[in-house]
Amino acid sequence: MKENLNKNKILIGKILKETRSSLGLTQEEVAEKLGLAPRYISDIERDKTKGSIDTLVKLCNIYHITPTYVLQDFLNSEDVKIDSGLIGFYQLSEDDKDLIRQLIHYMNKRKNSN
Repeated sequence: MKENLNKNKILIGKILKETRSSLGLTQEEVAEKLGLAPRYISDIERDKTKGSIDTLVKLCNIYHITPTYVLQDFLNSEDVKIDSGLIGFYQLSEDDKDLIRQLIHYMNKRKNSN
């Protein structure tokens, strides 16, 4: 029974660590932005502590991701998988971001006119 509980544990540390690393941020930099100890960020990334919802939201804002992205492996909806593709959006040039925004606007306008 205990083994089954461990399979259902929500472990988000790896996702947060990979995201932080992909942005070139250190635990110290993130901790400073949040006003927390670097050890606390380390504990979250190693799933030693969950942290609060406030901390999760603040981390998501720093990493330019959504809580849905962090929790996507634990949610049942297929729509949540879209968030995983958006993580790279904020690393694009402003020209590339604008082009994507224009494409989305065009696609929505086209869909609404049908």
